[in-house]
Amino acid sequence: MLLNGSPSAGKSTLAAAVQRVADRPIFHRSLDHFLSGLPPDWREQDKSLFERVMTGYVHSLAALVRAGCDVVAEAVIIPERLALYRGALADVPVLLVGVHCTLPVAKAREEARTDRTHLELDVPWFETVHDIPYDAEVDTTDDPPPEVAAAQIAQLFETPPRARAFARL
Repeated sequence: MLLNGSPSAGKSTLAAAVQRVADRPIFHRSLDHFLSGLPPDWREQDKSLFERVMTGYVHSLAALVRAGCDVVAEAVIIPERLALYRGALADVPVLLVGVHCTLPVAKAREEARTDRTHLELDVPWFETVHDIPYDAEVDTTDDPPPEVAAAQIAQLFETPPRARAFARL
């Protein structure tokens, strides 16, 4: 399951809730988990590292699924990275869930973060990240209890749609 949305849309909170409500063990990964493995000054050392880690991250998700793991992962599928996701995940079942919130809410959440350098969110891809089809969608703008949305989307592991949105990318 890929939770796709802008940074600070609530993907990590939702992924953790999916783990709590699911009837089976679900592995959670995000790009932030991978980036945290780099030294603190990695951005100054080698600007090409981000793209390499991003590529490794997406391919690792497919490897986990091929190994038989149920995975809930976070994604920011902007048009420029669509081919990466398509290619890396072409041979595994993918459930796509859109995680939405308004720009002001995302900005406030981003400013409150202490786990990474703050990102600029008032950019064109804040909206274009959602220019893809979804199997389900969640709006976190009003901070709904994460377990409520998680219970709805965790059911997709048990009863996935016949025609998955990922196949239409």
